Amino acid sequence: MLETARNTRTDSRRDLVTELLGLWLVLAVFLDGWAHINLPSLETFFTPWHAALYSGMLATAAWTAVVIWRNRTPGQPQLQAIPPGYRGTAAGVALFATAGGLDLLWHELLGIEVSLDALVSPTHLLLGFSLFLILGTAVRSARAAVRAAGHTGNLRLTPAAIFAVVLMTGLGAFFLIYVSAFVRPGPTALFTPTPFGSPGRNQSELPVVVTLASYLLTTALIIAPFLFTLSTARRPARGIVTLLVLVAAWLPVAMIGLHPYSIAGAAGATIAAIVADLLLTRIPDTWLGRRLPAVTAGIAALLWTGQLVAFAVTDAIRWPVSLWLGAVVLSAAVAAGLALLSSWAPGRSARPEQGDGGGSPAVGSL
Repeated sequence: MLETARNTRTDSRRDLVTELLGLWLVLAVFLDGWAHINLPSLETFFTPWHAALYSGMLATAAWTAVVIWRNRTPGQPQLQAIPPGYRGTAAGVALFATAGGLDLLWHELLGIEVSLDALVSPTHLLLGFSLFLILGTAVRSARAAVRAAGHTGNLRLTPAAIFAVVLMTGLGAFFLIYVSAFVRPGPTALFTPTPFGSPGRNQSELPVVVTLASYLLTTALIIAPFLFTLSTARRPARGIVTLLVLVAAWLPVAMIGLHPYSIAGAAGATIAAIVADLLLTRIPDTWLGRRLPAVTAGIAALLWTGQLVAFAVTDAIRWPVSLWLGAVVLSAAVAAGLALLSSWAPGRSARPEQGDGGGSPAVGSL
């Protein structure tokens, strides 16, 4: 038992170092994105921003090699020495190197992307996928530890694994920044309802349509990781909503240039996230089972209400009440739907009444 505890602590420290290197990579990605947005004359692959990203990857590759070497026993093949959870990390490092070479070739042949095409460029998406593999190291490691211990229940996330989930959420916010509810004026922008059939109706409604879609997708970006972390424990990790909002809001806001409306909205949502975390510490366990959809709906409604209050205090809400209130209700519905899907277990609905005296069923893994 002492040896197992010692190994667990060692593995946790190892995973934490890996995720700290992942933080380096995520910040470098946003820094490079900031450069592409704010320095339109950027027309070369060899920039300080790329240097920050690729040096972080070199450090990650070196650390991964050290982890594998330390885990190797004399005479053991190198591939068999890769610790559980780190096969994906090694694959991510190799894939990043390949994608980086392809990205250099892409830029030399087709030039530097200067707009939305940079986020959906095939080589950039391949780089992003390799980063997701690296950032997910601690989650895979935690799952492998549960299997090695012979447990049959859900995996229990370590602090490093929770950090990994937060970092992956931040990376997701980068690739979905064009549909982020934190980087648009949103309800502060003037909107004049135009009757159907009137000239220019589509053009006047398009910003509102994009903003409404942004609310729904940003809600999913925050609530889905929250549900994943909750699927591994009876109670939410302390501060998890605040951490998810910090990376989903402030990293994109900083990347686009810290506009006053985006700062206000992010600040309002962050304060609301802190309130949500405080409420989650007091919520009964039963609400985290069958009533979980109501909990996630409340979180989404609280976050966007906080943003709207900040808009109203610092500027003004120029949407009609039916529109901004509808955005909050729709976002809450998306959050409730995700919770319902995550906790649905066919054929198990009658078990709590028959076995454990009415306790709530465990939340299923996403």
